[in-house]
Amino acid sequence: MDRNKLILFAEDSLTQAESIKMMLEANGFIAIHARNGEEAMEMVKKKRPDLILSDIIMPGMSGYDFCRSVKSDRKLRSVPVVLLTSLSDVEDVMKGLESGADNYIMKPFEEGQLISRINTVLHKNDNPGDRFEQENIDVLFEGKKYLVNSSRYQILNMLLSTYEGVVERTTKLTETQAKLNTLRKSLEILVDERTRDLQDQIHERELVESGIRESEKKYRLLVENALVGVFSVDTSGEILLINEALCRALEYNSSGIINKRGFGSLFQDREAFDSLVQKLGTSGQVKNFEVKMVTASGGERWMILNAVLKNKTVSGMIMDISGRKLTEEKELKYQEELREARDRAEESDHLKSTFLSNMSHEIRTPMNAIIGFSSLLSNISLTPEKKSEFIVRISKNCYELLNLVENILDLAKIEAGQVIMHEKRCPVNKLLEDVYTKFSAELSTREKNQISFKLVPGPKGTDLTVISDPLRIYQVLSRLLDNAFKFTEKGTVELGYTILNKYIQFHVKDTGVGLTDEQKRYVFERFRKAEETKTKLYSGAGLGLSICKKLVELMGGETRVESEPGRGSEFYFTIPMKIAGASETIAEEKLPDTEQKSLSDRKILVAEDNLFNFKLIEALLVGTGTEIIWAKDGMEAVEFFKSGKHADLVLMDMRMPVMDGITATREIRKINKKIPVLAVSAYTMDEVKEKAIEAGCNDFLSKPVNSAGLVEMMKRYINETG
Repeated sequence: MDRNKLILFAEDSLTQAESIKMMLEANGFIAIHARNGEEAMEMVKKKRPDLILSDIIMPGMSGYDFCRSVKSDRKLRSVPVVLLTSLSDVEDVMKGLESGADNYIMKPFEEGQLISRINTVLHKNDNPGDRFEQENIDVLFEGKKYLVNSSRYQILNMLLSTYEGVVERTTKLTETQAKLNTLRKSLEILVDERTRDLQDQIHERELVESGIRESEKKYRLLVENALVGVFSVDTSGEILLINEALCRALEYNSSGIINKRGFGSLFQDREAFDSLVQKLGTSGQVKNFEVKMVTASGGERWMILNAVLKNKTVSGMIMDISGRKLTEEKELKYQEELREARDRAEESDHLKSTFLSNMSHEIRTPMNAIIGFSSLLSNISLTPEKKSEFIVRISKNCYELLNLVENILDLAKIEAGQVIMHEKRCPVNKLLEDVYTKFSAELSTREKNQISFKLVPGPKGTDLTVISDPLRIYQVLSRLLDNAFKFTEKGTVELGYTILNKYIQFHVKDTGVGLTDEQKRYVFERFRKAEETKTKLYSGAGLGLSICKKLVELMGGETRVESEPGRGSEFYFTIPMKIAGASETIAEEKLPDTEQKSLSDRKILVAEDNLFNFKLIEALLVGTGTEIIWAKDGMEAVEFFKSGKHADLVLMDMRMPVMDGITATREIRKINKKIPVLAVSAYTMDEVKEKAIEAGCNDFLSKPVNSAGLVEMMKRYINETG
């Protein structure tokens, strides 16, 4: 006998599962039970068994599908699979062969049959021979085609088990027929005996007593072998009878251990036991009484109890429902999570609808001004002063529209994980001074300005330089200041920083409208906008603070806000304080030479497929004295240098027909490695910039291009190359 072998059996019937487990354990096997094919597959992967028994008809994954899953796994295919079935026609055998089963046994079976079949399969599995040399065989049976992908060993075993099943059934039928014949003869004899009146009163009494003893024996056997717990206690709580099923459920080895304790001590809650006693005393019975009972190890199990009180004795059954309770708890949790997810989805849908409505308004507002004032410029009666005023307004609205588009793109890049931090040396005081200078200049152009803008210097004597991304810090501070000036009509706006342990904490404070507790809760969420009243809605898409929070998190910091309605707001964010040492190797942006050369008489090759964009660059460079050469695509730019012609600098668009800017730059670098090439593109994604630099571009300009930025960069690189 193969003792201590691990056998996994898949059976959805708890009654049959308990019976199989008892048979296996009684014969020295280690048995583990799975309630369905999916659960069995998970258990097989975790605990590789020596043999698998599987019912065929189960909810979800059938026994055939489970067998196929095992046999298709190279690590598990050597585990023999025996199918348990009450089906017996040839089609079932073909399906078993098709699934790769090693053997099967027909239900109902006796313990001896099951153990014999298991030992046979295990013995053959220990001597595998050619059992894994599979052959693909097409079998046509009753108009159906089956692909049998099994070894000769498996096919032989399946056919033998089919034959054995038929023999076993035939044998049982023969035995049953013999018993029926014997019973018929016995009945005839009994009838004859009764007919002859040969049975006397003493014999009748012996038959009655024998029947009583047999009935009692059957009752005890039924109680001991029942799959549910059976108990009997007196009214004092003393246990009179308890079966092995209840002992196992409560983790006791024998009923004798439980008999040493009162029935009430098995209940986790004394009040529950008292309630049970009260119900029995009132109605004489209880049905479906759910209660927690304590196991021998101190654990808890949910049980359902049915009992009756008769002749001062309480008798009943107890079933373990811990699994059902766990499922109910999971279902409740799932329903709660589902409700929360639905609420979040509805809220998100509402926010997106509001966002789209806001976007329409925020885009149309500057567009209306741009189109309107642009059309007015054609009016010949306008004075030069009015034309200048209209041009300023058009420019302002263009930048507002550009800022809105950049916010949307920034959020999209952040959520797509496409934002890359570029760490370099960052002088903190210098950075704050640059931000302060920019906003002070903007503030000075306001009409009736009633805001005092203050820059609070860092700790005394501190000239702090850290390693971080100065561009992202600049962006966060700018957005926070935009917010502060937007919501402050008069009063003070303050910019500064402090040092907190290993972090730098920046702050932007204002004396504006402030925030309620509810607004503070969602102020950093997407598509949220602050309202001063129910009727006054401030401009903006509700993206700025959300972008700030995400950028700060990417830099390893945190954001927070302190505010009260009518008393202003204080926004804080932190970044790790990584001090830049003297030997720091991270690159610092190279500053332009103050003694820059003029662009006069310089030849500039502009590779740009769009005529209007080329004309714009021509207009931006008017007055610089440059000679501009137009290449309508990347190929023309490459041919220009191949022909031996000379240029002092190249402005290279990235997306062009025939040959794109990346390819053109690589080709130009093969001819001229020193000429400055500046990438000019409407693409702002970090990876596009990186590809341009990798291809050989010296720097990157994002469209729309302004005159000052373009000229400054051109001078810098022409100055470097001479």
